[in-house]
Amino acid sequence: MRVSSNRTRHRNRDLASLVVAGTVAAAACGTVLLGYPGTASADPIEQCTATTGAIVAVDFTHWGGGVVRGCDAHSTTGMNLLHNAGFTTTGTEHDGPAFICRLGTGTFNGGAQYPTPAEEPCVNTPQATAYWSYWIAEPGQQTWSYSRFGAGTQKPEPGEVEAWVYGGTDIGGTSGAPNFTPDSVRARNGGPSPSASPSASPSPAVALSAPAGRKPDAARGSAYLTDPSRLIDGHYYEGFPAFADFGLTIDGAYALAATGTDDAALRRIVDFLDQQGKDASERTVNDWTAIGTEYAGGGSIGKEALLAEAVGRNPRDFGGHDLIAALAALVCAKADANTGCAAPGNYAYATSVFSQALAVMAQLRAGESTSVAPAIAYLKGLQHPDGSWPSLIPATGDSDVDSTAMAVMALALVPGDEAAQAVDQGLGWLAARQLPDGGFPGASGDSTNSAALAVQGLTLRQAAYGGQIAKALDFLAGQQNGDGGFNVAAAGQRGSDVRASTQVLGGATGISFGTLSRDLAGTPTPTPTGTPTGTPTGTSSPTGSPTTTGPAPATDAPSSGGVAEAGGVPVRTGSGGLASTGSQALALTAGAGALTALGAGAVLVARRRTAAAPGRHR
Repeated sequence: MRVSSNRTRHRNRDLASLVVAGTVAAAACGTVLLGYPGTASADPIEQCTATTGAIVAVDFTHWGGGVVRGCDAHSTTGMNLLHNAGFTTTGTEHDGPAFICRLGTGTFNGGAQYPTPAEEPCVNTPQATAYWSYWIAEPGQQTWSYSRFGAGTQKPEPGEVEAWVYGGTDIGGTSGAPNFTPDSVRARNGGPSPSASPSASPSPAVALSAPAGRKPDAARGSAYLTDPSRLIDGHYYEGFPAFADFGLTIDGAYALAATGTDDAALRRIVDFLDQQGKDASERTVNDWTAIGTEYAGGGSIGKEALLAEAVGRNPRDFGGHDLIAALAALVCAKADANTGCAAPGNYAYATSVFSQALAVMAQLRAGESTSVAPAIAYLKGLQHPDGSWPSLIPATGDSDVDSTAMAVMALALVPGDEAAQAVDQGLGWLAARQLPDGGFPGASGDSTNSAALAVQGLTLRQAAYGGQIAKALDFLAGQQNGDGGFNVAAAGQRGSDVRASTQVLGGATGISFGTLSRDLAGTPTPTPTGTPTGTPTGTSSPTGSPTTTGPAPATDAPSSGGVAEAGGVPVRTGSGGLASTGSQALALTAGAGALTALGAGAVLVARRRTAAAPGRHR
């Protein structure tokens, strides 16, 4: 692994280590890989403070792990810092142990070192496109600097933090820096209490922890969602003015059902959908699901049915249709692109794991067992060996936090050891994806939506993952704005986003969609808010002000978030989530423009015929 700005200097930077390497190799009468097994007793993390010792953080994200940090209370070199913190290293045959080719820790995958021999034989110096890069942040430094020295000659200062990240960078270290900040891994404590007794058994390198204790404010979040400028007559307009976003509307209902903060607003939404209320372009929820047509979508129907079940309505008679019978009819018997079937057991036009999981949960909650069996088997079969699920259907080989969370929520409803094992494996992978600040990676980066879904999934095994859940809730609380809404992600443009807020508010409760229940029986019938004048839109600016733009068609295409200009006002568009989620989500901008020209009548057919395109999720 290259850890300096000059490959030749890196190979020669620790002559003593290389001499030892040559001596040992010669004595063995053969070619060997020299490594360091790590200390038997790593320094306890508590012994490092803001002014004593040094912290090292190693990012195993490339292999499905997380960031692991350790402490060396009396560090002398970067190499000793790694070893005294409990990490193990292996060099290359060519360069010896001073050139770090592999890293491992007992807290991740049983101490296995990465990259694996299949990925990198560690014979010669690895390529600059895939190696362990070495980064430094001195006390008080807020950004990472590419180390000018190798680990054998770098001398950490008290309070310093160092990081190792696998990937690529250029010789100058201008790319490939850690995706976590120095402050997120820096020691904060003031040192052991004078009266504290030494630890009997020093702890090894430990998974990164963050301050915990805060939780999102559900009351303020609900007030943001139900504000009349956003929730208009029981539905939301987001992304396309005049065309209600029915997926987002159901997201809002899920959030209100989970928090129990505003039953009147929840009932307005449910009644609007159940009574086939029309948006400003005369569309109902049935136009969104395409139920009763050859282009009916399993994911969208499943989502609607799941809401009916959660609020105590009859999913076999909701919105004028038997949603459960419709789902049973959509379970594919064979692969057929013309009918939206990727494989046997896939629901027609369910082009993501998210959609597949929604439909499975809806059928299971309705008491179905026979017709849902192939769909369950297909969902199980999409799980990767590492426990994760991909985002899209057909699978593209990626691993996705959102999809994994949804899949484990669905399989948690399935009896038997096989399903339970799949859930446990999925949750293990999910927990390892947590970022240093408590968040989780998603389509928009350090995503609030992904963190909320992870909380829902991990809460299935709350006793085992209580620490990770608390950190995620603390992260989400930090992303809540003064108006009660939530940011899309920790980085990027700030400002409350309606879609992100629905997802965070419900997810932060930890209630699985498979068990969500808020019976509306007995709640008062709400007073209608009145028909809005002009062309409504729920797309809000960071300040929450409604905007008005020209008409556009309804679509299931997910938005990638970001900023769009509307009337000269920067407007945050919807981003990933329950209505459109997955790390593969792509905004089909050109397609949307074409559909605008076609008009609302042609939208449905075009949408279903292109459902297999990347980024199509419902």
